[in-house]
Amino acid sequence: MNYVSTRNNTVKVSSAFAIAHGISVEGGLYVPEEIPSLDEVTVSALAKMSYTERATYILSLFLDDYSEEELRNAA
Repeated sequence: MNYVSTRNNTVKVSSAFAIAHGISVEGGLYVPEEIPSLDEVTVSALAKMSYTERATYILSLFLDDYSEEELRNAA
């Protein structure tokens, strides 16, 4: 998933870059280029997961350049 600057949406970076730098060169914040949607089946499945499983799944939607193990350890 790409992240774009709130001050210049032509600036696209990876999630790892956005996390490492926080603020873009022109002073904007990095935000997801698009927000993933969840269907009812997925939401129902998430409700049955542990906190760590749920957090890992949701983080994986936004941080696709991190491994599942890295995300699980961050949750």
